Amino acid sequence: MVWAVIAGVFLGGCSKWNEPPRRDVVSGTIETDETRVASRYGGRVQDILAWEGDSLNPGQVIIRLDAEELRARRAQAAALLDEWKAGPRKQELESAKNDWQALIAQLEFARTDAVRVEKLFQQKTGAVSAADRDHAVMEAQSLERNVAAAKSRYDLLVAGTRPEKLAQGEAQVRELDAQLREMEITAPTNAVLEVLSVRWGDVVAPNQQMATLVLKNHLWVRVYIPEPWLGHIKLGQQVRVTVDSFPNKEFKGEVEQIARAAEFTPRNVQT
Repeated sequence: MVWAVIAGVFLGGCSKWNEPPRRDVVSGTIETDETRVASRYGGRVQDILAWEGDSLNPGQVIIRLDAEELRARRAQAAALLDEWKAGPRKQELESAKNDWQALIAQLEFARTDAVRVEKLFQQKTGAVSAADRDHAVMEAQSLERNVAAAKSRYDLLVAGTRPEKLAQGEAQVRELDAQLREMEITAPTNAVLEVLSVRWGDVVAPNQQMATLVLKNHLWVRVYIPEPWLGHIKLGQQVRVTVDSFPNKEFKGEVEQIARAAEFTPRNVQT
């Protein structure tokens, strides 16, 4: 948006002016800050909800990108997180407990059998060989390890999901929520849509500029002054501004910035 308004700035507040006279006037152009909005992730343009010249409120959606796959991934991550939070079902706990108790019963029988075989082996009647004795002992030891593993599986189910895993799932959901927010290009503050750079169906890359907004809450005037005036101009100095559209009305302003480098041919003259 081009502001075709010429502003005259009256610089005052000094005790003495050698040249030019006390009520000095310089001309400039009214300008405003701009912001260029984009998506950090990109995508296909699905909806355009504002057009060039429209006034925008903070948070108003300008462009919406297609995000079906992101919503599906977000739903999957949320469902997985809910499953982790809910923990194991009652049937799973009962099944794990039954497996553990069944192995305990087998272990008791194996221990009893190992003791009986050991007694027969010690009698040296030849009824039980050394290999049979060793097999019975190994069977009992193997079942002891199986019982311990089954008990651990049951205890893990009772304890539920680890807090670290829940935090990981929550972080993944938050990441997808952030990506979904990036699928809607919104106005950061009160602004006017100056340039719309995309159309329906365009596929935009991450960080590609999609619109230029003019911010209405910060208007300023760029003026060029003669070098002898620099000694009289100070930051924060009050000035009066008039515009051609309202020739009989003055606006209050102040000096906000003084350029560090001189320009012998102002840019507004060159262009």
